[in-house]
Amino acid sequence: MSVSVEVVDQVGLGVSLQVVTDLLSAVLEAEKVSGAITIAFVDKQAIEALNARYRGMSEPTDVLSFRYADNPEVWTGEPDTELGELIVCPAVVRRYAREDHVPERRQLGWTLIHGALHLLGYDHERDHGEMRELEQELLNQFGPLVEHLPELGSI
Repeated sequence: MSVSVEVVDQVGLGVSLQVVTDLLSAVLEAEKVSGAITIAFVDKQAIEALNARYRGMSEPTDVLSFRYADNPEVWTGEPDTELGELIVCPAVVRRYAREDHVPERRQLGWTLIHGALHLLGYDHERDHGEMRELEQELLNQFGPLVEHLPELGSI
């Protein structure tokens, strides 16, 4: 099984992001999926612009998932080779962690798992709780990786 994760840090997290790659790779392997994911960490302005453009919502969000298999007119590659892109806003993840009274690392772990599952075709708005259940299972299963995710600091 071949898994590839590329990380683009546009906000200067300033830490090794290998654990992000490790976590996303583990999720794909647990789901028995091969393929590549690109993840970009962006600021609130960038994710708000993308959210407005692609979802019609003029507000920042924690994660956007762009699944290539959903856009065959845009993507001509093999869907099982290039799965898609995740766009994550650490500032919003940090805010959600504070609001939900959970550690930032756990919130970031959930956000990454949530986005990856969307790239694999899961949809919490259409299923009957299966995606939410799987998110929690994977979050618990990969707890040691989640504990090593970067702190989000003052971003």
